[in-house]
Amino acid sequence: MLKTVDIAHAGQSTSEALILLEVAISSAKEEGVVAVKIIHGLGSGSVADSVRSWAREQEGRFRAVIPGEDYNTFNKDAVNMRSELFNKRDRDFNNRNSGVTIFWL
Repeated sequence: MLKTVDIAHAGQSTSEALILLEVAISSAKEEGVVAVKIIHGLGSGSVADSVRSWAREQEGRFRAVIPGEDYNTFNKDAVNMRSELFNKRDRDFNNRNSGVTIFWL
């Protein structure tokens, strides 16, 4: 299962968004979810930058972290992650959406 969590459009601060991110990841791991797609929105100096920075700090915790702009058939991690999904439909796949990041758990 690919779980989608929107942390960009609830009007919270960046630090609150990162708490939502951590809770979403922890919950997904407990639920046995394959991957989590975090919708963080676009823009520099925003939630998007904080999510990507947080992901780098968490190196080794995930099988892969796939930026939305690299979430396509040419990305080995994306293809391998999607092979574990029962439902492979995802409108962001092959659409270069830099407003999302996928965490392969």
